[in-house]
Amino acid sequence: MEHFAPSILDIHTPVGNTLSPADYVRILHTPGSVGKTSIMVKACRDRIFTKTYSVEDAPRWIEPLLDYDAYITLHRFHGPRSGHRLAALNGLFLDLDIDRVPSRPADTGRWASAISARASELGLPEPSILLFTGRGLGAIWLIDEMPARALPRWQAAQDALIALFRVHGADPSRRDAARITRLPGSINSKSGKEAAVIGGSLRRYFFDALADAIYLAAGRPTREQLRSNKEATKKKKAGIKQTPGGLTPRAKFRAVQRDLERICCAWGGRVPEGFRNTWLHLFATSLSHTSTPAEVEQRVMAAAASATPFLPAAEVRAVAKLASRQAELPRSTAPLRDGRYHYSGAMIAELLGISGRTSEALGLEQIMPPEERARRKARRQRARRHDAGATARNEWLEKNDQERRQPWVALGISRSTFFRRKRAGIVADSQESSRYDETGPCPLQGGYALPKAQAEEPRSSAILPPHQPPATPPQPSGDEAETHDIRIPCANRPRDGIVDSSPCVQSDLQRGDGYCKLKISLRGGVHPAEARSRIFRPSHPSSATYSGSTVRNLPRAMVRQTTIASNAQSPKPTPGHADGGG
Repeated sequence: MEHFAPSILDIHTPVGNTLSPADYVRILHTPGSVGKTSIMVKACRDRIFTKTYSVEDAPRWIEPLLDYDAYITLHRFHGPRSGHRLAALNGLFLDLDIDRVPSRPADTGRWASAISARASELGLPEPSILLFTGRGLGAIWLIDEMPARALPRWQAAQDALIALFRVHGADPSRRDAARITRLPGSINSKSGKEAAVIGGSLRRYFFDALADAIYLAAGRPTREQLRSNKEATKKKKAGIKQTPGGLTPRAKFRAVQRDLERICCAWGGRVPEGFRNTWLHLFATSLSHTSTPAEVEQRVMAAAASATPFLPAAEVRAVAKLASRQAELPRSTAPLRDGRYHYSGAMIAELLGISGRTSEALGLEQIMPPEERARRKARRQRARRHDAGATARNEWLEKNDQERRQPWVALGISRSTFFRRKRAGIVADSQESSRYDETGPCPLQGGYALPKAQAEEPRSSAILPPHQPPATPPQPSGDEAETHDIRIPCANRPRDGIVDSSPCVQSDLQRGDGYCKLKISLRGGVHPAEARSRIFRPSHPSSATYSGSTVRNLPRAMVRQTTIASNAQSPKPTPGHADGGG
């Protein structure tokens, strides 16, 4: 009886032991599928060969190529692989780089187990294929064939999948539909190790269900939720004409090209190792949007000679040739449909390791992280609002924070009284509100006018401003002042509480019926009629009665001394009548 090896029980070995390279190609591209597949072979450092085969013929050409670096396309194309020739989408994939893993795994088996455990933790199905590439890992989720017009949906799910596995070394730059995967059984020339399939379910998944699982794991809405939101937005914006905005691809990539040159200058004129191929590819991509094919190849070679002089000549020629072919394609304003690469500024910043602070310091126009772009947008909006005359929120709150400070409590008045006085201009500034106080107690009830208390400021422009302290009036003398009596009709009887908080006015009231006689000592040159006009309201002179506020309406510069008396035996004057005699 022949015993089997214990290693067969390892969950990562059965598929690798039983699946041949030709079978791998048949599983990857099932016979009868739409489109063709391309196989690329790197025979030596400077020689790369690419050949396109039908899905039926491709498995027969695999065996002779396994002694080299051999690759095959994941998706199928109408002819040589290119984005604008895409025929069918075949799966979602991850290119896992061991150098990007925060904690370097001890061995490949544990790394693959961690990938499977991560997928299960996120609620995702097991990858269809787990491939050891000689240095890293490749994870592929095969899907039912999808047409090329579904590329935007596929791209969104692909980006979300990469974000979920960044902690396990997923390379964010390996995200486009033209990517290739290493053939199992081929030799990785950099490590000298053989690529092999080490795990996977070998199943195909329905794309909609797989994409929904990815979105749920990423905390994003599913396709059904997006459809509902789209319908709601469509109804909300019905009848509103939408105008396109933003830069054209040509203008955008001109700015990207300037940013790449600034970054290279900040690096000292030489792109550091690890970013050379990426920087040159991005520079060539920007040229494919802005220049002619002849100019693209020439400028890429010149940029490589100065910025990436140690990059192999074969890689430089490949980058220049690809960008030149893309520059020949017709231009379009729709990304992913003109055959060119359309990298966002955030993606370029991530690929080159550009932080928001670096972007701000270098004055980059397009290459910046999303948070830096949001910060700049907010700054532009604040500037536009400021130019339009809007007040900054902190400034507005500083001037309109009465609800928090409640100045009416310190003044001893109600909230409505405070705002009524503020509208009238009596309380003009919240910082000076503490200077105003209520009138003092009635002198007849034992009160007195405090020196610090001020009367309510009159509304006349002739009154002293509230911030100026009242001048102490000089003592009356016969040379400077004249005494006048002004009779004021009272309603039934004089008021019990005559309030006077001004040190310039001293009141003396005797109870009685009839009328009140107001004796005023005026400065020289002031007519009594002018004093009376300030006591009575002009619109209702006939119904005016004495109150504490009427006396305070007299200017301090006018009043020397005021005495109020009541005479019950005097005849009651007609309404509105007042005498002024000396």
